[in-house]
Amino acid sequence: MVADVLLNALGHVWRTLDAARMTMAVMGGIALASWKYVRATRDVDLLVGLEGRSVDELLAELRAAGVRPRRQPAVTSLGRLRLIQCVYEPPDAFMDLQVDLLLAECPYQLQALARRVPQQLAGLNVPVFVLACEDLILHKLLAGRIIDRVDCASLIRLQRENLDWAYLRSWADTLSVADGLREAWHETFPGEELPA
Repeated sequence: MVADVLLNALGHVWRTLDAARMTMAVMGGIALASWKYVRATRDVDLLVGLEGRSVDELLAELRAAGVRPRRQPAVTSLGRLRLIQCVYEPPDAFMDLQVDLLLAECPYQLQALARRVPQQLAGLNVPVFVLACEDLILHKLLAGRIIDRVDCASLIRLQRENLDWAYLRSWADTLSVADGLREAWHETFPGEELPA
């Protein structure tokens, strides 16, 4: 039930921002399934490029679609990241769902949007883009919570042979998360060297 409501919320927000010609990619727990790692999640996470628009224009599009900011001011800073936490109550759901929009503002995030991958998620009636696996790992490392570390290790285990290790290591160094990447690797493959 919650999974269906969550996918419907993702579809609603995606169609709203797509109609406004915003570039975005699904990230977070929903995106994990695209890379063969499924775990429960209770929110929608998107990386969103403003592309010359203001945050106020983004918020106006969302409000018109019934998606409202959780707090004022709407933009929250988490270290070097800026995000907007929103709430959406789908029709007939009788529950508020959280929608987190990470603003793509730095060169790395814009690169991640450029590398996004088209995807048709099971149960979702609209095609979307998800972050490439390497970029999902990097964003998880940037978030740094325990659940994000577990997600990184799981993605590395499942996608080891498919990952672009040169890209991953280069951006991990640039973003100062190389230690986290090494830790996730060694938790997953103890005694093995991180691929070059």
